[in-house]
Amino acid sequence: MKEIITLTRKDLQLLFLDKTSIIVTFALPVVLVALIGSVFAGSFPPSSGITSYDYAFSKVMFWGLFGGVASSVASLAIEKHSGTIIRIQLAPVRKFQVLAGKALACISVILISSFVTWTFTSVLFGIKTASLLNMILICFSNAVFFAGLMTFLANFVSTERAAGALSWSVAQLLACFSGIMFPVMIMPSWMKTATNFNPVTWAVKAMEIALWTGGTFHELVLPVSITLGAGLFFFACSVYLFRWTTQNA
Repeated sequence: MKEIITLTRKDLQLLFLDKTSIIVTFALPVVLVALIGSVFAGSFPPSSGITSYDYAFSKVMFWGLFGGVASSVASLAIEKHSGTIIRIQLAPVRKFQVLAGKALACISVILISSFVTWTFTSVLFGIKTASLLNMILICFSNAVFFAGLMTFLANFVSTERAAGALSWSVAQLLACFSGIMFPVMIMPSWMKTATNFNPVTWAVKAMEIALWTGGTFHELVLPVSITLGAGLFFFACSVYLFRWTTQNA
């Protein structure tokens, strides 16, 4: 466990030194909530029970999480390309510990991003939160999913440029099939069916329940289980696929 904590601390230090990652992960979601909330300010009547900012937050906060994933994928690609990962291999650590350290660092960044975005938007725009405890649970399940996805994607890149291209391409695809980019209700039937197989769809549904739908904990069991299960599945696949060098990645 000591080795995992050490690797996690090292990754967090590197991630927070990257100014671009900080902007995309922490500042961009708040700016998007402000912009989208302002654009659609007249689209949500008082009878709806929510504001345009509530709706915007439940969707665009995920772009900060995507940013955290992209930054973490890039960090592992840089380590492989520069040979740093080989030096780590010489230490008494296993690949599970390396990936666990990466995943914990990514989970930490995503949780901080979620908290920062929620705090700023709550103060600035009065974001509605039906259940703070449910919100915390959902943020944790989201973090596990995105960390698992991060370790999985990192197996298919060997350079920082490739990491960025793959991460954001996957992010846009997941966003299209989840209701983040446009409402599920306007999608064609085949696309609506496809969204059910996207863990991000369930993450969005869970976020809506915690924020303004006001559902019970029982309603959260399915979406939270799907996101947690998908994250653990991706991480398990990552441990199997992981190679120490870019030649075998």
